[in-house]
Amino acid sequence: AAPDIVERLEELARFSAAGPGVTRLAYDDAWCDAHRWLAREADSLGLAATADWAGNLFLHDRAVAPGRHDPPVILIGSHLDSVVRGGRYDGAYGTIAGLLIAAANRGRAGLPVVGFVTCEEEDSRFHGGMMGARSLLGRVGDGELDAIADRDGVTWRQALAAARERGCAAPPGPAGTAAPPLLRPAYQLELHIEQGPVLERRHFGIGIVERIAGYRRWIARIEGESRHSGTTPMAMRRDTLTAAAEMILAAERVGREAGEPAVATAGFVHAEPGLFNVVPGACELWLEVRHDRPEDLERLAADIAQCCRDVAQHRGLRLALTEGAAQAPTSLSPGLAEVATRLAQEMEIPHRPMPSGAAHDTMIFAQAGIPALLVFVPSRAGVSHSPDEFTAESELLTGVRFMDVLCRRLAEHP
Repeated sequence: AAPDIVERLEELARFSAAGPGVTRLAYDDAWCDAHRWLAREADSLGLAATADWAGNLFLHDRAVAPGRHDPPVILIGSHLDSVVRGGRYDGAYGTIAGLLIAAANRGRAGLPVVGFVTCEEEDSRFHGGMMGARSLLGRVGDGELDAIADRDGVTWRQALAAARERGCAAPPGPAGTAAPPLLRPAYQLELHIEQGPVLERRHFGIGIVERIAGYRRWIARIEGESRHSGTTPMAMRRDTLTAAAEMILAAERVGREAGEPAVATAGFVHAEPGLFNVVPGACELWLEVRHDRPEDLERLAADIAQCCRDVAQHRGLRLALTEGAAQAPTSLSPGLAEVATRLAQEMEIPHRPMPSGAAHDTMIFAQAGIPALLVFVPSRAGVSHSPDEFTAESELLTGVRFMDVLCRRLAEHP
């Protein structure tokens, strides 16, 4: 029912660091409190809550025994973490939907329906590239636990150990990071807010996602010379911050010229020494490009990387472009999309096929060969990753009802 969705979303949003919106980063205090709250909510609905070695959570019928891999299950859910000062719907909506739908299907015949909650998806604390879904599926190398660290130098392994002490992750088994998932997915479904304006503007109730855009990321380190700003003539400067500005504008130009759905973004810049009276002699810049077609993504990435090199060469600066996390554009299950489309027609829900410009856990399941489906509901004004994020109660409910019926159909007739 609608109150179950709205009240639980409000409750989950309370698990946040101080400040506007929701800040719940992987393995931090708010994350651990939310993780334990979800386990209690599952128990109150007659479900068991089982965490794996990385803190991913399964919400399931007590008759289902994680680790036995028999029978296969339908996984439905989303992620627990947020961006810094984000909204209360991103990830949380799919997480609460998975909890409620798993509870509604408890004890039914056919494939078990299991809610899942991935530990990390947003890349907001660690830059590990969809750490939650990858760890859930055994697609993490053990060395990553020490190689991936946050801005304070805390490694994935250290942060996970602290969360494990609070009961938010299981001890690692003999297989370590290569452990197979505790449950064998027959299908994976994710319900999510669109985070864009298309559904609202065109009055659609749901969007059935056919493919998810991939991305390429770089950390550009630019080195020049720090000199007194008052005594160094403009023509003699090797200014790394102005070079970064030129690179940012070049990336924007290339992204615009490539046309939709291509996007290019500069998300962070840091100049040193960061003083009024010193020409910046070093600068760090973060760049990202996205596209939903592999060949177009590679072309876009190559063009922007070359622009950065050209700027550095023209200004006489040293440039190191380090590749960050990357994801390939991913096609989702055509069969599941077809089933979902027929169901939307039957339920008389206005719907449309569409791509996703944002990355989601679903793409990792699809890359692992699991039939996967991502469904969107509208976002007011397309706003997301913001405290202003909002989706109307009726639209939230439409999505949950749709996915509940879809789960039942798939469970009865896989």
